[in-house]
Amino acid sequence: MRRLLALTGLLVLALAACGGTETVTVTEARTETETETRTETQTETATVTETETVTQETTAGLPAPVAETHAALLEAAESGDYEALRPLIPASGFSYTFGGGVQGGPIAYWQQVEQQSGESPIEILAQILRMPYTLSAGTYVWPFAYDKQPDELTDYERELLGDLADDFGAESGYLGWRAGIEPDGTWRFFIAGD
Repeated sequence: MRRLLALTGLLVLALAACGGTETVTVTEARTETETETRTETQTETATVTETETVTQETTAGLPAPVAETHAALLEAAESGDYEALRPLIPASGFSYTFGGGVQGGPIAYWQQVEQQSGESPIEILAQILRMPYTLSAGTYVWPFAYDKQPDELTDYERELLGDLADDFGAESGYLGWRAGIEPDGTWRFFIAGD
């Protein structure tokens, strides 16, 4: 066994004496993986005003031509510009006063009412077009109170009408401003009184 140890020792010395200048390079590779997880939450908030809600209710169930005229009238009325209503007024068959026609037509009449009474027909038109409608003798009429008696109104309906709830005649129904559109989309009237 001594011989074996001596032989092994000699072998080690011989190899070392051979003077190897060999360089051994050890490369260590290390891979790191980073994972980044990002979570984004988006919340959309929509605000719906009471006016918009009522407007949506006013168009439910309308024939397309009536809904289109209603939308155009409401947009024009909300602009506050009487001239925006002009293209929507038919050349004939339109009622705007129970008296004789006024020089200048409906727009001149409504402006005259505004100057004389302080009441703004264009603002009232926008107001009533935001309310529910009624179907009376084939014509779509705003506001819904057009064919009701005052004692038929619910508290909610009175609230919807606001100051227009006072526009009822004794046993004659609603006499305030009202607008009517025919099923073909023709604006037929915007009138007050009887």
